[in-house]
Amino acid sequence: MSRFAPSSRTEALNHLRDRLPVHMLARDAESGGLLDALLGAVSGELSLLETDLEDLYDAWFVETCADWVVPYLADLVGLDDLPTDLGRDAGPRALVANTVAYRRRKGTVGVLEQVARDVTGWPARAVEFYRLLVTATHVNHTRTDRPATASVRDASRTERCGLDLAGARSLTPGLDPLAHLAEVRRIGSGRGRYGIPAVGVFLHPLKVHEIGAPGDPDATRSPTGTDDGWSQARRGTPGAGTYTFDPLGREAPLLAPSSDEERTEGTPRLAGEADLPVPLRPRRLLALLKAAREANAEPASLPLGIRLGSTGLDLRPGAIRVRGLEGLDPDPAVEFQAVVDPVHGTLTCYRNCALHDTEVFVRYAYGALADVGAGSHDRSEMHEVALATSRCGPVGDDAERIVGNVAVRAAATNANDEVSTVQKGLTRARTALGKLDAAHRDGAAYVVSVADSATYPETAPSVTIPDGTRLVLVAAVRPQGLPPAEDAAALLPLAYVPEGVRPHLLGGLTLGGGTGSSVVLDGLAIEGDLVVAPGALACLTISQCTVAGRLRVEQKGANDNGELQIRVMRSVLTGGDPADGPTIDLNALVPTLCVSDSSIDGEVTGAAAHASFEGSTVRGDVTVRSLDGSSCVFDGTVTVEHRQTGCLRYSYTGPASRTPRRYRCVPVEAHGEAPGPVYSSVDPGSPVYLALARDCPESIRTGGENGAEMGVHHHLRRPLRIAAAARALAPYLPVQIEFGTCGS
Repeated sequence: MSRFAPSSRTEALNHLRDRLPVHMLARDAESGGLLDALLGAVSGELSLLETDLEDLYDAWFVETCADWVVPYLADLVGLDDLPTDLGRDAGPRALVANTVAYRRRKGTVGVLEQVARDVTGWPARAVEFYRLLVTATHVNHTRTDRPATASVRDASRTERCGLDLAGARSLTPGLDPLAHLAEVRRIGSGRGRYGIPAVGVFLHPLKVHEIGAPGDPDATRSPTGTDDGWSQARRGTPGAGTYTFDPLGREAPLLAPSSDEERTEGTPRLAGEADLPVPLRPRRLLALLKAAREANAEPASLPLGIRLGSTGLDLRPGAIRVRGLEGLDPDPAVEFQAVVDPVHGTLTCYRNCALHDTEVFVRYAYGALADVGAGSHDRSEMHEVALATSRCGPVGDDAERIVGNVAVRAAATNANDEVSTVQKGLTRARTALGKLDAAHRDGAAYVVSVADSATYPETAPSVTIPDGTRLVLVAAVRPQGLPPAEDAAALLPLAYVPEGVRPHLLGGLTLGGGTGSSVVLDGLAIEGDLVVAPGALACLTISQCTVAGRLRVEQKGANDNGELQIRVMRSVLTGGDPADGPTIDLNALVPTLCVSDSSIDGEVTGAAAHASFEGSTVRGDVTVRSLDGSSCVFDGTVTVEHRQTGCLRYSYTGPASRTPRRYRCVPVEAHGEAPGPVYSSVDPGSPVYLALARDCPESIRTGGENGAEMGVHHHLRRPLRIAAAARALAPYLPVQIEFGTCGS
């Protein structure tokens, strides 16, 4: 391996200069620099040579090689039919790296779940179903672990196995400890499980995202309690002391971060509940609380945290109780307590054993099938795409385009680079952009980053930006170690990181702009209507946002927003009361609507709009002028005025739809009939919201482009991952053993 690997031609040139005596460089500078010019020509070739040597060295290892090298390494270990195009977080690299080790353990149940995990990118659990069959045992060989009837009194056994008798068994697929009668149906058909030769692999595609970080008990906190990313719980009925962890008031199950412990060849073991992204059961939470109480542990050791605004302190494990499993602690020394229901994501606060209303801030983990909508996940990749498609360009490409950057924090003191409300941030952006003269205004951008997960109960914040300018309103944190700036305009162009927070805007948002202006919204949870005011806004990009309300474009004049382009990317629009109108309501002039990888729960109306839908789900009627769509679910009637233009591909449309020409759609004819989609859940708080269920018709579940599913989760390639796992597992199955995938 070369000891010098220059990363650029300049570094190579400096490397060559360092190898020459100083007097030669001085003499060359006096004589016109011919030697330096020669070194410059050589340095370019040296840089290419050293880079090529580094790439060749990296290609020896599957962990560091380029993607195009992986198939060649697979050939070296005799791995055929390499899975490709399985979406993000899935690929053949891990399978190639571990193939030799897996072959040494061929035929064991542990290797099955590890192969499935490497191929799909999802945690997996393998189950031998013959171990769960009710059997008639010999008196000398009793099997007390397989009772023919379930004991409702033996809660400790079910607790250890991951099952709550009082809860929903579907919450923990693959962890059912109860014995069953044998089934004649084969597991390969997808209908039978409990047979002697049956082995099932339960795939768990949920992702776990955390809100807030464990706080330092000795740290000085802000009055709002959101200085470390904690979220404000949503208060229920006044006086009842009830709250939801979700700031939008949705009942969503809580999750515990998985242990993510590596299971190597030397320490093989099957995946347990702690290794899987499954909802947090009441008994599991109780067990964690009891262990923390016995160890007198700090609140940071728990999978959730509760902070009361009246005290500013985190509740200790003894003050957090589990609903239905334990009562309040009668000890007078415990003044404040909270009862948590992890199944529904709710809590109730008490003071001296009486209901208590106060501000409550929470730290918790939630689950999601895909990174769609607002969340604490890393949104950097899609954020760059949103900036580029909004005609703003990547922020880091040209520092002169950024004229200011201000952070919004609920605990801010309204300093030069921080404000305490969204409206103040928008006002500062409008003022800064308005001060620019016309010659320097075109293309200038201002960034307003909301840097915490607080709730901002403002009455419809609004802003109207000048002609030719850009506004970026993004949920993002400030990088660690970045010194404060004396002036907002002096902040670095990339002085924010779009991850780690999920701010909640309570009250909606109103936007407007002059000719050629554009607005980017990223990572926000907006409760209320998102309104585009009359004006001449050119582009509105909604990226990775959750809008619990309507998207409306208003019109007063004859030309208001007549050139507006609306782009919705990886977002969730849940609408509101259908009586209030469509979820997306465009005025008669808006010409363009582009929706990708998003879900819209309600109607879409745009009389003059050309709509483009890619990998999205719409649960409502769609009425537009012209339409292009691919891999979508239109669970309603689609009415297109101009049917001679546009095309609909690999999509489902509701009955009585009038669409442009169709290609491999369901139903085949526009006026045909076909079974409709079946969803795992239509509750916006569910981690599998609008995901196609396993019993959804196969023509929809695998009818998207490339054999993927239709709808908002098309980009996950779930059917392709499951099929690839089945192919990869076939060589590892013992003789006469049948295999099936479950729970995905």
